[in-house]
Amino acid sequence: MGPVRQNQSVGLFNRRRRTSAGAVVSDRDATRADLAALREFATTRSGVEAFVEPKTTVTQTTVVFVAADGEWTRRRIPNEKAAADLARSLKIPVYDANRVGYPQRMRDYNARASAKKTSVEVERGDYSPAQFGAIMTLETIAGTEPLPRNPSKSDLERVLRAARAKAHPDRTGGDRSRWDQVEQAARKLGL
Repeated sequence: MGPVRQNQSVGLFNRRRRTSAGAVVSDRDATRADLAALREFATTRSGVEAFVEPKTTVTQTTVVFVAADGEWTRRRIPNEKAAADLARSLKIPVYDANRVGYPQRMRDYNARASAKKTSVEVERGDYSPAQFGAIMTLETIAGTEPLPRNPSKSDLERVLRAARAKAHPDRTGGDRSRWDQVEQAARKLGL
């Protein structure tokens, strides 16, 4: 009796396609969920316009729906004709993004959204960056609210106690990593 052969793929021919520069080519096709998301976006917002983005070597054909306030969504679509048909069925104008570009309101919306995302600059009084990091470590491990701008020694000690309680090896199955972080932070703060 000879060796038993099994049909198994070796993986040489089923790898993701790549461009000559090495970028992975998307292999996900447009789905009904993509079309449903576009329909939902268009019906729940006013002044929606469609901007078709042609297929490239890396991406499939996509369509960007932009609302009157600049909010937008991008989804894959089977082809340009499908994008035009969808836009016509929703009674919204459709444009070629390569020819007309994107509306200014979309860029304004992106600028407003990124301004909201930027973190508030936090000042911690006269603490060095290392001490500031130590305070943040204690707050994170303790799970407490951020301390005031210039925390008192008693505030720091209170957060240290809470952090030690949560990070104690007896409570973490013998794992000392968080305990060591707490103790290192306490040393940096002179506690």
